[in-house]
Formats: sequence, C-alpha cells, structure tokens
Amino acid sequence: MALTPNAPFQLEDLSEDMNILSKALRESLHGIPDAPAGRSERRILNLACGRADETGVLADIFGGEHRLEIVGADIRDAEIEEARLRWKTPTHSDVHTRFHVEDGKRFLDAMSSNERFDLTFMRHQNFWNNPKLWARMFEGGLRQLGEDGLFVITSYFDVEHELACRKLAALGAVKVADHRNLDSRALADAPGKSVDRHIAVFRKPLSGTSVQP
Repeated sequence: MALTPNAPFQLEDLSEDMNILSKALRESLHGIPDAPAGRSERRILNLACGRADETGVLADIFGGEHRLEIVGADIRDAEIEEARLRWKTPTHSDVHTRFHVEDGKRFLDAMSSNERFDLTFMRHQNFWNNPKLWARMFEGGLRQLGEDGLFVITSYFDVEHELACRKLAALGAVKVADHRNLDSRALADAPGKSVDRHIAVFRKPLSGTSVQP
C-alpha cells in the first residue's frame, strides 16, 4: 500500500536509507507467514519513532490491500511534529496515521489491554543505553500484539542488537528471523555503527509462557 509523504525528507541520505530498509525488511520477512486472511484492517505500533521516516516503508510492506492504521509515539516534540506534517492522511484514506508526543513506557501503560496490533516496530532500539527502561518498552510492545503479531527491531551496533535480542528471548518472544543488512550505510560518529545494521523479527510469547524479569 503506497503512502506518499506530504513533504520530502530534509536529509539527503534518508531516501536511500528507506530504500535499503525496505529491501532488508523484505529479506528478513521472507518465508515468515503473513497475517491470516480475512482481516479488513491492520494496525502498526511504532515505538520511539522519532520523525517516523520509515512510515512509508511500513505501509508498503505491511499494509497490503488492507485498511491500515499506524500509531507512533516518541518523547521528542519537534520530531513528532515533523512526522505529523509529513505523514498526515486525509480522512477518506485507507491509511490512517496518529503520532503522539509521549514517553513510550507511559504510553504503553495507558493503553487498553484490549487494544491489539499486528506489528510492533522499534527502529534503532537503544537497549544498552537504559536496559530497565527498554525492557519495559519491549514488554509493553509484546503485550499489545495480537496472537499472530510480529515484533521487529533494527539496531545500529552488533553488541546492542545481541543484548536486545537476548532480552526479548528472556521475555518469551520467539525469534523467527535475524538479518545482517550488508547494505547499511556506515556512520562516522562511532566505529561499527551503521543505519539499520541488523533486523530481528520475533513472535509474541505463546500463551502460558513464563516471562523472565
């Protein structure tokens, strides 16, 4: 499902980064069964989304022919305002977007237990910066998934990716794909850092699975 931004990206590398992310996501998801047919709508939860540059990619890959709602949250006001302006959709559209200025943990804690998503997405998660906080974000994102939902993360660094995957597994999530994006763009601000360097895909814990704190 194509979603055209209302304004171009301001940074020159972003368009190519999105093309690379799209290709890497498709490779990561290859062979993973899609959500069951018969649903008229799909819902995506994008946590710590910043400017939500990836909104068009998510709509294209996960929207299909369904109606689609994308809900994003980030604590940074300026970034969320940019996301709202770029990705605002008309009321008659089959794609609806909502972006909230909110601390991710509080946003998840306030969410109804009956609210379900087909995908939780966390781009460039930062688990090693604050393991306790991000673990709560992981828990909340998994909790809001439907039974067939997917939890997808991307990472800048090898070590942070390994730590995040280990924590998600400890929470009972089942890893179904782990992709090293060889086309990721290297960044000069730290050794071994590149854009969407790793992508991992998880299923939510099975009912009755014990969760390690």
